[in-house]
Amino acid sequence: MVSRRAAAVLGIILILQSAPMDGFGGQASSAVPQKDDSDWWSMTRSAETTEIGRIQHRETASANLRIVGINLLDINFVGIHKELGQSPIVERGDASAWRKQVCYTSSSTERPTYLVFEQGEVNSSFYLFSKPTPWNGRDLCTRSKRISEGVETASGLHLGQTPEDVVRILGQPSESKPGQLLYLIEMKRNTTPEALARARKQHPELSEQQFHDDYDTYEVTVLICALFADSGMIYLGVSAAEIS
Repeated sequence: MVSRRAAAVLGIILILQSAPMDGFGGQASSAVPQKDDSDWWSMTRSAETTEIGRIQHRETASANLRIVGINLLDINFVGIHKELGQSPIVERGDASAWRKQVCYTSSSTERPTYLVFEQGEVNSSFYLFSKPTPWNGRDLCTRSKRISEGVETASGLHLGQTPEDVVRILGQPSESKPGQLLYLIEMKRNTTPEALARARKQHPELSEQQFHDDYDTYEVTVLICALFADSGMIYLGVSAAEIS
């Protein structure tokens, strides 16, 4: 069974497959918050559920969840701004599709690279892509010297890689289609002593057995989507949700 948050983001995969990758254009909105769903690259924006390949119950390296010094499981906009500079925060959607986003782009105007960080209701994501379909709010992306064609995750994932390159880093995907690799991974993690202490203070009504059954471990669901054109990766979306 796919967890609620993991299932909720899967519908965007079909949209990503059909989105044209044919350069720039279109009208950009000048206001924040944005009132539309033009952010085609977001894996949080669709609440539609879609069955995909098998869920993998295994570890994935924490380096796959880190980019430009930012850990996906510890995202906050203060830390992002400290690393990459101030940039407008865009808010979109509501309920399970609610999301806040901050966007950075390379200095290249001929073929810009984009890096977007996003917080949803229960998940956090980052998106690395080039040749984007236009979206409203693209003009709110801030140029950063830290963003270039060569920017990569701590594990070495970067644009331009072949599907074989990605598989060498991430292992076999949950689903593979022409131009796409999709990973859905569920991991079990031990709760830190500090977090356990905080949870114990919040739930004094629980017996010791019930408390440890409920809080000793938690699940992390990771969704990774890589899209390719001419054998090179043009889009990388990584989303993670911690579920108690």
